[in-house]
Amino acid sequence: MLIGFYSALIIFTLLFIIAAFFFIRQFVNKKSSPYNMNTFMLGVLTLFMLIVTGIYGYDFYHLQAGNQKFAEGICEINFVNGHGRSIDTTEVKIEDNLYNIKSGTYKDLPDGRYNCELSYLPISKIVTQIDIQSKGEEGN
Repeated sequence: MLIGFYSALIIFTLLFIIAAFFFIRQFVNKKSSPYNMNTFMLGVLTLFMLIVTGIYGYDFYHLQAGNQKFAEGICEINFVNGHGRSIDTTEVKIEDNLYNIKSGTYKDLPDGRYNCELSYLPISKIVTQIDIQSKGEEGN
């Protein structure tokens, strides 16, 4: 699922770059004032896309290279239903760190505390693999 997400992000970014190129070309050909609202909005949108693409591109690089980070310990697993407004996620909390699983793979897992090991992407903290070993301590 993560490969599909990052592939769609790359395609969206390429389409944006093509659209921005044609917009800039049209702007240069008209020789209108460079200080209008369309130019400002294009600059803001371009900056936003570069930031988002940089963040997810960095994670995609680490996903392809196999350089994920690892965490282990007693984890609290909680399924969060998006109720159609957002994506259903499974949240995994180890100590004070919160990780997300963006698929329905673990939505049938009962909420609770477990001993687990997981690998995740460095910036977005999206879990790429989780290994649940046994039921954790019920204290705390």
